[in-house]
Amino acid sequence: MRSTFAGLNTMVRGILANQLSLDTTGHNITNAGTDGYSRQVVTLATTYSEERSSLHGTVRVGTGVDALAVERARNIYADIQYRNENPSQQYFKTMAVNYDKLETIFDDSKNLGIEAAINHFYQSWVDLSTTASNSASRVEVIEQGKNLSDTIQTATQELQDQIRSQYEDMKSEVLQVDDLLEQILTFNKQIIPQEVSGATANDLRDQRDVLVDQLSNYINISVTEDDFGGYQINSGGVTLVNGLSRSHLVTSNGVSSSFYGVDYGVTDYSMKIKESNVVFLPQNGILKARLDSIEECKSYIDKLADMASFMLTAFNEQHKQGWDLNGTYKFVNEDGETVTVSDESDLTQVNYLREDGTAVRDDSSVTIKDGKYYVGNAEVTKVDADTMYLRGSTLLTKVPDSINFFGKGSIEYEYRYDEINNKNYLYKYDSEFTDTENLLSGVRIVEALEVNSILSQNRGDRRVAAATSQEVIETLNSDGTITRSYLPKSWGTRTGDGTNAVYLSELFNISHDTILSDAKPNKLVSEKFILRDLEGNAIPDDEGNEQQTTVISRLSFNAYYQNAMSTLGIDAYSTDTNYEALQAVMTQINNWRDSTSGVDWNEELTNMIKFQKGFTACSRCLNAMDECLDRLVSSTGVVGR
Repeated sequence: MRSTFAGLNTMVRGILANQLSLDTTGHNITNAGTDGYSRQVVTLATTYSEERSSLHGTVRVGTGVDALAVERARNIYADIQYRNENPSQQYFKTMAVNYDKLETIFDDSKNLGIEAAINHFYQSWVDLSTTASNSASRVEVIEQGKNLSDTIQTATQELQDQIRSQYEDMKSEVLQVDDLLEQILTFNKQIIPQEVSGATANDLRDQRDVLVDQLSNYINISVTEDDFGGYQINSGGVTLVNGLSRSHLVTSNGVSSSFYGVDYGVTDYSMKIKESNVVFLPQNGILKARLDSIEECKSYIDKLADMASFMLTAFNEQHKQGWDLNGTYKFVNEDGETVTVSDESDLTQVNYLREDGTAVRDDSSVTIKDGKYYVGNAEVTKVDADTMYLRGSTLLTKVPDSINFFGKGSIEYEYRYDEINNKNYLYKYDSEFTDTENLLSGVRIVEALEVNSILSQNRGDRRVAAATSQEVIETLNSDGTITRSYLPKSWGTRTGDGTNAVYLSELFNISHDTILSDAKPNKLVSEKFILRDLEGNAIPDDEGNEQQTTVISRLSFNAYYQNAMSTLGIDAYSTDTNYEALQAVMTQINNWRDSTSGVDWNEELTNMIKFQKGFTACSRCLNAMDECLDRLVSSTGVVGR
């Protein structure tokens, strides 16, 4: 039997349900502008019906409505897409900023950058080749050399500053990430107790999701929810948050690059998980971009170091093969070692050399046939008697005692490559320092690129070796081929004051292969080209085996720099393109999220009217039922009184 007051209860349920829906609608409207807010919806369901007797049996009569839950309108798939794509967008955005700074450092548009310095230095040698006796031309070469070294060093210092700036930003962002993890943990601790009864802590969940979205700016993350409503957040195989516990992300202490071997000139930092002291390597996001930006800056320091190494080795060697205006010389043995000769009277001049390199004195045993020289049936080569000498059985050669153009005095610089670490190094043979101190890398190589101080002294411009000290001897073989040899020339028979200046200028713009094919005296230097491409293809070694290590660049000095700048421009453009593409993707994902979670004013106002009408209708129905009961109670049993 249905209760007399059952209708009243039905209307009360309707009033309460519409009241809750109105309250939720008001909550949506007031939070329409709240960042990360998700539209909430009241889930309504009919209550159990009651059985009632009728003339034709029993019927079931509804008892009204009940509110099951207030839920967020949230698209979990859109959230997953957002957290997958957002780190990539932030990565390319951060990388784009770094490339903008790199392009500023290497900006040649105003004719003040490295390219201009290279061209001016090159042109000064071209001018010197025709006016080698002019002191002003020699001074110009020295000054342009200083300008080139200063420009390269300035660019390197700016790259160092950029690396330091990236590390400072990384430290700050690691603190922000650690703070976000702490806040997410706090919300986990608030949400789990509130949802034990089955209710959903919608507003707390919204705030937590905002923090998770912010976290995805910095690192790649995967988010899972446990049975109690707590989030578990993983990144790169590391669990950062797990319900009611978390890991702490910290920045390590600064480590000098010398810790990894040779001092590079940069202090490095890494990210670590405090609890396990394990290095944390993000796979995406801003923090990944910081690490990649630092490596990118280092790669351009390496390129500048390679250019500096070229000047300190190949360029210096070509310079020392020429005569300066003072005509100073020294004696070297067959191994190229300097030999002290206190009294030149004990030296015997040599006019001819056999194929095995042994000396032949100028005597009657030498015959001439068809323009060739023979000792018996053995062909010999005629040499400059003023450059070849015998002391006992030792063959000595008089060569220019020219100094380095770059670096210190006559210190020898040698280019080295470390196959294990895939790094380029420069070794200087300086007895004042240990082997470890003599091995230079990165910034330290560029710091060594200073014009020799001797050239800046009084009359130091006379030490610029502009004249050549070598000549090409061509021999026609019996098979028709030509053998070329390079023999030293004495100071008195040098070929023009500016020939070595020509050879030096050729090192800027003529490729390695061209110099070899032209058989010029600077071939000896070209064989030692040191502009190495660490990402080059495999080349065969002396035994024909392919080496997967490095390639000696076939580019000229100037082309090497141009190639580096082209790479920079392409990488910067590619990064900008990827960022713009991901912006479009993120716009689509945000629209997708907003279509579900966003508050639509028209929809909410429509709901407000609907629930208001429902509330009013339930109230009027309640009044009608109340009047019926009042009539029944007040009038029943009073007839006939």
